[in-house]
Amino acid sequence: MERMRKIGNYLFQVALVSVLFVMPARASLNAKAEIYPEEVGVGDQARIIVSVTSDKDFQAQDPDFPATEGIEILQTQNGGQSTSSRMSIVNGKTEFSKSTTQHYEYIVQFTKAGPITIPSITVNIDGTVTATAPMKLQVAPNSLADKPRSRTQPRGGFPEDDMFSQLLQQKQKILEDMQRQMGGQGGFDPFGGRAQEIPRLTLDVNTNESFFIYADVNKNTAYEGEQVTVNWYIYVKGNIEAIDRAKFPDLRGFWKEIIEEVPALQFSNAIVNDIPYRRALLASHALFPIKAGTAVVDEFRIKATVRNQTQFGWGQAHEFTKSSRRIPIEVKPLPQEGKPLSFSGAVGQFQIQTQVDGLQVKAGQPFTVKIRFEGQGNAKLIELPPIDWPESLTVFDTKSESKFFKTGQSYKQFEVLLIQSKEGSFKIPQINFSYFDPEQKKYVNKSTEEIQLTAIKSDQPLAGPLKSNPDGTFTTAAPEYSPQLVWPGDFSWLAWRNSFFVATAAVIFSFMFIGFLINYSKLTTQPSLLAKVNAKIKKIDSVVKSQDIKNVGSEAVNLVYLLLEGVHSNSGTVSKADPLEITQRISDMPLRYKEKYEQRLKEIFNYFQMIGFAPDQVRETLLKQKALEIELSDLKKISKEIADDLGRTT
Repeated sequence: MERMRKIGNYLFQVALVSVLFVMPARASLNAKAEIYPEEVGVGDQARIIVSVTSDKDFQAQDPDFPATEGIEILQTQNGGQSTSSRMSIVNGKTEFSKSTTQHYEYIVQFTKAGPITIPSITVNIDGTVTATAPMKLQVAPNSLADKPRSRTQPRGGFPEDDMFSQLLQQKQKILEDMQRQMGGQGGFDPFGGRAQEIPRLTLDVNTNESFFIYADVNKNTAYEGEQVTVNWYIYVKGNIEAIDRAKFPDLRGFWKEIIEEVPALQFSNAIVNDIPYRRALLASHALFPIKAGTAVVDEFRIKATVRNQTQFGWGQAHEFTKSSRRIPIEVKPLPQEGKPLSFSGAVGQFQIQTQVDGLQVKAGQPFTVKIRFEGQGNAKLIELPPIDWPESLTVFDTKSESKFFKTGQSYKQFEVLLIQSKEGSFKIPQINFSYFDPEQKKYVNKSTEEIQLTAIKSDQPLAGPLKSNPDGTFTTAAPEYSPQLVWPGDFSWLAWRNSFFVATAAVIFSFMFIGFLINYSKLTTQPSLLAKVNAKIKKIDSVVKSQDIKNVGSEAVNLVYLLLEGVHSNSGTVSKADPLEITQRISDMPLRYKEKYEQRLKEIFNYFQMIGFAPDQVRETLLKQKALEIELSDLKKISKEIADDLGRTT
């Protein structure tokens, strides 16, 4: 009985923890409906396609298509699920994400002329109900089946099914095949037109190389603080089967803002010095030189496995490491002549504005004035210029936030917390601001307008100093009082008894709270590496059953990253390699693992990296050369052996 009581108490604590601290992870769900064609008449048929997308695997019940006057459902069909995976690299960390989409198709016929609304179609996904947005159509009195239609994409982007659309698709496929056979030269359309324009570039590079990295800068001379945009590209002749970022530029001497760091390479054709290449953007940054002199954009180094095309087909794969050239930027100092006192470091083109919520404030109570700088350039470097505040205003605190956008636009906003000490009218003074315009090569002055405010009597006068809260807000601290000890005149047995019960209850509650914290700490303890490895292996087995070979590769790569993270953290070793330099991180393993697993683990990682991210043709060839089951079996065995060994030694 006692044992059952303890189990019950523990389960109650677990439930309490679950309710208070554990929020269920909700999948991101999206349901939408498309219709084709959009122009219909009485008696015409149309397709309604319902697509449900989630970032997690799911099982969905068939949608509920409400009965609607004027619409007759002729046929329904489950279009099945499709899954796509994506790799993203953020701050040197590789992450994988997956999107699953379920399709349903309805063939409907319209039986009534006039405006008609296709209602929301609800779908139950693992107990969660989502719905599509309703769509409005105008049904013509007569059939439009025999009338020519404009060849536009239907609502939602589904392709047309007519013969013209099919011919265009076949033409595009033939063109792409011919371009691939020509080594990416492209540009010629066998049907008499021109394909997309292919850039012809003249670059100071060695075109005998299988691939090279090129840094494209928009200017080689700039003022201090002026934006310099750098785009790094990779140019290849053949197919890249594996790629590893060996070194990212340090960019010392610059303030750096990221415009784009691509999650996956998107190749397009280019002609370099009359040689056909395929190129993809690696990264794009906005750089702002910090001081006058010479600042150097250092090299971007890439290690890649490339397979070139020969007259007999695709040749042997080779691994190369290439770097972009170091590019010097001449940085000119900002001129001293005409430099105003209100200049605070802004270089570009900017605007300034002030904002106050309402025209009345309460005397003795805090209020906020927002001062915002925005424009073309790096507003993050702007400091708040000197402001001649009235004597009745007290500046209590100043906070700021800033953001840089991919377009080169940015802003910085200051929030100044003020207190007006007396009632009556007062002004937020004019604020003078200046910046250096590199295009005009001179300083430009801007000013705000004065803001007239009125301070009214406060129904809650300031009773103490302001106190800063954790959420960034401010409240008035309570006034301080001197404590006094008051002995009750009638200190009876009733008072003793009440005090005893209160003290006893406090002790009991303290013990329960301590027990709860102990159990909670056990529940929130991080799982062991072996538990994480087993969970990842279970997920891989699930993906294998679904026959999603590409996703098997990405999940296996994730397992290798997980294993190496555990090895280096639990063994106390520190890898000096970039987190993406996986082969070096394998070599940095402790000696007892390195001697036994290094070579095989590198082979397994390269295999699954190509399975997950190589083109379909390369993936199929690789699957024929090596059995997927054998590679998976070896990976599981190595992962469990290392994780189990680490578990015994910690």
